[in-house]
Amino acid sequence: MAKSIRSKHRRKMRNVKRQHYAKKDLEKLKQVVARASELSEIVTMKSVEEIKVQQQSKEEGSSMEVDKTQKHFDKKTKQDENGHYPEWMNQRAIKRHKEKLTKKKKKVGNKLKW
Repeated sequence: MAKSIRSKHRRKMRNVKRQHYAKKDLEKLKQVVARASELSEIVTMKSVEEIKVQQQSKEEGSSMEVDKTQKHFDKKTKQDENGHYPEWMNQRAIKRHKEKLTKKKKKVGNKLKW
């Protein structure tokens, strides 16, 4: 493609803009680094004993029993015992799957002709 005056001018202006924003970006970068160093000085470390005490209190408090049973889905039909499809399956996928199953039912196999 030929180098037109218009494209040369645009390239020149992009370079000018790039140099202009490079200065601003450098200043912002310096400010971010300064803030990050201030935050790293503020951070406090917890001792090992404090962490162990917190874990023990969580273990004692979270001794609830959950009696949620997992639904069993058939691999072939992808339905549970009540005939419901999994939650992640949308209507379009269900429709596609039903069509696939009906095609398999209709297809008996190779019919022998004598």
